[in-house]
Amino acid sequence: MREACGGMISVPTWLLGFNGRWAHGHAAGDFFCGAAAVSETVVEEAAAARKQTLRDELTARRKAMTPDIVDSRGLKVQSRFLATEYYQRARMVALYAPIKGEVPTRDILIAALQDEKIVCYPLSHVHGRILSFRAIKSEAELEPGRLGVREPTNSSDLISVEQIDLFVVPGLGFTRDGKRLGRGGGYYDATLRAASARSRRVGLAFSEQLVEILPTTGDDVDMDLVVTESESCRGLFRAPDFLDT
Repeated sequence: MREACGGMISVPTWLLGFNGRWAHGHAAGDFFCGAAAVSETVVEEAAAARKQTLRDELTARRKAMTPDIVDSRGLKVQSRFLATEYYQRARMVALYAPIKGEVPTRDILIAALQDEKIVCYPLSHVHGRILSFRAIKSEAELEPGRLGVREPTNSSDLISVEQIDLFVVPGLGFTRDGKRLGRGGGYYDATLRAASARSRRVGLAFSEQLVEILPTTGDDVDMDLVVTESESCRGLFRAPDFLDT
């Protein structure tokens, strides 16, 4: 976003109004310099405000989905995910235990264990912003954690973030080019940045969670693929080459 001319800033698309122009008639990609410059602080504050508005809207959409809809459409999302080359070639998969309204992952867990993959889940106890993971060998090893979300018991093996091939990632919203909006804690973004360069990321979502544009900052991490019940959207779409380099 920053260019030459002492902090010249390009107006990001999501900062524009509904007609594609900004407050003073500028379009996406216009550059500003000197006193007229849009500071990075202004952009970041605008991004934070827009993200919160979207979180409220997308949370309302998720709450409107009945358990039957979540379950039936969740089966389709999981089936589509299991058919991806990312899943098929991964040796170690990080799943999430869904909270209300998130895409279920139980079918993925069962399939991965049957396929003799190593499956791990994040823990609720976080040191800094990077999540810790433990591997499980059966669903019985998951129990409610301190936040009420199921997580591995303390007897499960710890897995370092660098070992994980494929991260299956929840979110409130996604774009078709792989951008993600989480709940605001930044834990997944920090964890994915700390992961191995060979790791890949797939977001799971319902079609109602797809949006055209999401505000982003330098801390946000894109997905390689976003899978819904009706389509698979290419984000970074890096090759699923999980071999160490």
